[in-house]
Amino acid sequence: MSISLRFIVAGLILFLVSRYATCQAMMRIPLKTKTLWNKDDVSLTNDNDNTYFGQIMVGTPGQPFNVLFDTGSFDLWVPSSIWPKQGSRRYRSSASKTFKRDGTKKEIRYGSGSLKGFMSNDAVEIGGLRIKQQAFIEATEAPGRRIYERPWDGIFGISGLSKSTITGARPIWRTMMDEGVVTKKVFSIWLRRYSDSGENGGEIVFGGIDQEHFTGAHTYVDAEGPHNTFKINSFFVGKIDTKVCSKGCKVLVDSGSTYIRGPPNLIVKINKQIGIAADCSNYDKLSEVISFTIAAKTFTLTPRDYIERKNGKCKSVFADATTDLW
Repeated sequence: MSISLRFIVAGLILFLVSRYATCQAMMRIPLKTKTLWNKDDVSLTNDNDNTYFGQIMVGTPGQPFNVLFDTGSFDLWVPSSIWPKQGSRRYRSSASKTFKRDGTKKEIRYGSGSLKGFMSNDAVEIGGLRIKQQAFIEATEAPGRRIYERPWDGIFGISGLSKSTITGARPIWRTMMDEGVVTKKVFSIWLRRYSDSGENGGEIVFGGIDQEHFTGAHTYVDAEGPHNTFKINSFFVGKIDTKVCSKGCKVLVDSGSTYIRGPPNLIVKINKQIGIAADCSNYDKLSEVISFTIAAKTFTLTPRDYIERKNGKCKSVFADATTDLW
């Protein structure tokens, strides 16, 4: 989900694999069956390579919700009992023994509109981890009708901040770290391509790294400033230096975003160099590898990574952002 509130979690996060980048020092292992790292992982469902979501439980006894694990936001929200969409899952506070009332009205502004609701507190279980009390939003109004068409119920904001700049609540990942629920202050995400997918579309592990999903070494980079940004450098399309980010661009990781977004003037430059035809007529002729550097390490994208093909139409995954951040 592309949102205007685009923040990255604190520097302890680690992404094992993204749809768009593969470090030369690390090889992705496309396993055909799910590997259970330990009890603290959550299986992810892949929705056409656009979004990845998994199940959590809220309340006692637990009420199941499919949520989008989003490093681009802070708060957890699930539909309330008065959520407008018929047939959707709704949180029922009266059915939970551990519910604690708050009722403060809150609003989260996304690019497509505002999510409205009110705060509540209850137990939350993710994989084999249980948090006794977590503040979250019971949503009453969606940011645009398109969200009612999504295959997931709510959003699980993953932020390492001590409190949300939107609601003032302690983000759930911060709660997990502060209360010692996780073994290590690291979470990792592995995403499988839709075209490679078996029963399992991915995995998120809280408290460690699943060794089954990679070989080689990971690249770590410090995240800085209020938005926890880092620098990306040197965009090449094949052997052509686009001069984009030659002096460094500020970038953040948003697991809830479908595309690679950047300032419009720079995106135009990259897409012009790629030159994909809308009818895919030149797709098979594309051979250029797009490369860029993070922390002096080169990451590469093949046409399969940077071109989206659907229903005989092709387009680049490089798209305009609403800010100067990538």
